[in-house]
Amino acid sequence: MPQAAFVLHRRDYQETSLLVDLLTLNDGRVRVIAKGAKRHKNPWRAVLQAFLPLQVEYSGRQDLKTLSLAEATATPLPLSGHYLYSGFYLNELVQRVLPQYAEVTELFYAYQRALSQLAQQQSMEDTLRWFEWQLLQQLGCAFDWQTDAQSGVALATQTECFFDPEQGFVHVAPHPRAVALPSAQVQTLACLNDDAVSLDPAQRKLCKWIMREALAPHLGSKPLRSRELFKR
Repeated sequence: MPQAAFVLHRRDYQETSLLVDLLTLNDGRVRVIAKGAKRHKNPWRAVLQAFLPLQVEYSGRQDLKTLSLAEATATPLPLSGHYLYSGFYLNELVQRVLPQYAEVTELFYAYQRALSQLAQQQSMEDTLRWFEWQLLQQLGCAFDWQTDAQSGVALATQTECFFDPEQGFVHVAPHPRAVALPSAQVQTLACLNDDAVSLDPAQRKLCKWIMREALAPHLGSKPLRSRELFKR
């Protein structure tokens, strides 16, 4: 059955084909071979592009499927400048940390919504932090913004807390180099659970740091190429 999808990444495969990572509505992240897609007359050559809503179908019993259908269902989302770099960041993030064939229907819609917000040039920082939080929840690595992960005591009982990617927020420093965070401000980041997120500059700075710490164990030591785009 055809299903909605977006291209996360593609690269050359043999002489005339492409190896494509897709985010699909029903099957999550899927890797497929698009046979002959590099040939000039093959319609997939133009269709298998990032940020273009697709309908796809594929088959095969192995982890590497064979693409049999790829059709555009709309025009590409108009991303440019730093909004384009942000779209590449979302793609690389999903490709790197999401296991293949995980059931991620809610994440697919979150990804679609994030791309739409970037295309409309809404707040980049708010959109990225919101999506990162959706991804952490999908990975089963979400944490409580309100309470100490060890004791269950409200963070507000102390002025400072610390973040541990394996647990969440705690009042006792998990290691000697742990960074103290303002408990009251941490609690305000529970707004990431809402559909509409609007962070002030201080919240954005704090949230960006927390999300990087939370995602680091899933990304490993290899740096994200998309982050380098923002430095140019």
